[in-house]
Amino acid sequence: MSDIPLFPDFASRSLRLDTLVRLRWLAVAGQTAAVVVVFFVLGFPLPIWLCLALIALSALLNLTLRVRYPSSLRLRSVAASFLLAYDVLQLGGLLFLTGGLDNPFIILLLVPVVVSATTLAPRPTMLLSLLVVTVASGLGLAHGPLPWYPGAQLTLPPIYSAGGWVALVSACAFTGIYTFRVAEEARQLAKALNATEMVLAREQHLSALDGLAAAAAHELGTPLATIALVARELERAIPPDSEHADDIALLNSQAQRCRDILAKITSLSDEGDY
Repeated sequence: MSDIPLFPDFASRSLRLDTLVRLRWLAVAGQTAAVVVVFFVLGFPLPIWLCLALIALSALLNLTLRVRYPSSLRLRSVAASFLLAYDVLQLGGLLFLTGGLDNPFIILLLVPVVVSATTLAPRPTMLLSLLVVTVASGLGLAHGPLPWYPGAQLTLPPIYSAGGWVALVSACAFTGIYTFRVAEEARQLAKALNATEMVLAREQHLSALDGLAAAAAHELGTPLATIALVARELERAIPPDSEHADDIALLNSQAQRCRDILAKITSLSDEGDY
């Protein structure tokens, strides 16, 4: 079982404006292509100018966001939720004009929910899911005719539309929860890897310090031994009642103390290698 908490801390959650803008450009391109193909290639009647007006509204919003804000701007949950809610309503308007629940592109209402579940906290994701369910319910009650061959009207049975509504709501709930859990586990894994890297970097730093200390101890060993040897020779050469006898004794004792400290450093470094 996963040990990821169900509702962790979401204070730092944010979404890059550039991500939403790019996704909306993709939606604008796809919606434009679908409308143009259906109307001009297949020859199916639909309110082409109203559809293009809704698509142009998304393009205008994207241009406004590009001009007024930097691409690197990170949106908090409220701002990101409003932009995603707009995407739901804009797509809902297109679906209202082109068949409602009978339109196969109804499944695209799940995209804003997936984006929210991946990047935002549970609360805005649940509110966005509720908006999707509300829009889908409204499309089930009222919508324009599904584009079809001129002179013919494709009428699907109500039970089919009801099944589509149930499938959309179920997919919205399942996709939102599953995507949120997967994204949260990925975030927790990234945090754990970052913490591990910090610990390893600290250990490497300490190991480097141990190596420097051991090298310094070895380098200082020879001159310190020379100092100790000279101090002992001076101690033997100077009479005990000389005025420098105490200084020589102090020098000898301090040299011995330094040798003990260096020996301790060397032993600690050797222990750290195992």
